Amino acid sequence: MKIFIAAICAIFLLSGCTSKWAYNNIDWLLYWYVDDYIDLERSQKKLLDVKVEEWHQWHRESELVQYKEQLLDLQKRINQGNLSAQEWRAEFKKASGHWQRFRDHIVPELSVLAVETSDEQIESLYAALEEENIKEQEERDEETIEERLEDSKKRLKKQLKERLGRLSDEQKLLVDYYIPQFKSTFDYWLAYRRLIQSKSKELMLNRHELADFSAQFSDLLMNPESLRTEEHKAAIEHNSELSGKMLAEIQATLSEKQYKHLNNEIDDLVEDITDLIKD
Repeated sequence: MKIFIAAICAIFLLSGCTSKWAYNNIDWLLYWYVDDYIDLERSQKKLLDVKVEEWHQWHRESELVQYKEQLLDLQKRINQGNLSAQEWRAEFKKASGHWQRFRDHIVPELSVLAVETSDEQIESLYAALEEENIKEQEERDEETIEERLEDSKKRLKKQLKERLGRLSDEQKLLVDYYIPQFKSTFDYWLAYRRLIQSKSKELMLNRHELADFSAQFSDLLMNPESLRTEEHKAAIEHNSELSGKMLAEIQATLSEKQYKHLNNEIDDLVEDITDLIKD
């Protein structure tokens, strides 16, 4: 459960030197990651090199400043008083917008890269993705509902402690109270992911026969939410509403020491982002 990070830290992509290093070395880290799914030929790597460099430069010049602005604005408002549940939810939406802008920027060019893949590479890619789906399901099935709840409580308390410092008994009780109320979206998410993968695979395997392949492929990747079921959407909405309420209540319990800790965390992140913008 990454609720607190989703609010304050969905834009905390740059928490510390390790992440700054990762951001500046995203090109070869991407290859390290992609290698688990598909073996790229030399010509494909060259094409991807060009695209990644363009995306990286665009992101550094256009996006990082928006992360910084949100952090500074959020910090200012947090220090002025308690945010309401609705205000926290607005932060969720704003943070989600960072990802959506990135997705919308790169997706049209992904269709160009997709055309360059072979049927063998496509089959290999989606076989690897399905292996990952199966692994996710198996790992989840190893835990009981009670164990999942306890893990969720521990993860959230750890995340809160990292951002706020030592938690009070009251704050721990708030986590214990709210976590069981969240609706599990795992089954919805896995079915949704498999549906996207199925549809994108079908498009890619028919890329040479479809005159409007690029348009269809881009539409799928830019509007995947349209494939969510109504039950999935309702669960997400429920959890978002609950997250806002929980954060509002937790903020109301923060001590002066915890505010100082949180401000130091945000200051460090703003400094990291500023350094990356200058690089």
